Amino acid sequence: MGTKESKSRDFDHLIEQNSTELTFLSAYGGLVNDASDPASVFLAIKRFLSSGGVEFSETKDKLLLDFGYVKVVDNGCKVHFKGKSLPLVGSDLTQAGFVDGKLPVRKGSCTVILQQWDVEQRRFIERLVEHLRN
Repeated sequence: MGTKESKSRDFDHLIEQNSTELTFLSAYGGLVNDASDPASVFLAIKRFLSSGGVEFSETKDKLLLDFGYVKVVDNGCKVHFKGKSLPLVGSDLTQAGFVDGKLPVRKGSCTVILQQWDVEQRRFIERLVEHLRN
């Protein structure tokens, strides 16, 4: 009896066949070490804004938006947004990974330092961008 040719494919072939450029997914998730590295948080916010079509100008450690800025600071990434009646309450700025949040009574601006990039921070940025772009 001769050897029968296997109809199964090897793992490498399967990966090669199904490989797709998925770098855009990095905008939706943080890394475990993001909490300790302000530059990583900054890059994650930059990717997220870019993937959402938000226009900004950039310097080494700052993104300038039509409605505010994002800047690397010693203890995280400072986010400042300004606009009319921001859809926030004080507790939005006191979640895990948020530090030194400021929300004036009239809600015309907000400032907070993000120390990590996770679901809460992503929702926060997304909610503000959606509000300020409309």
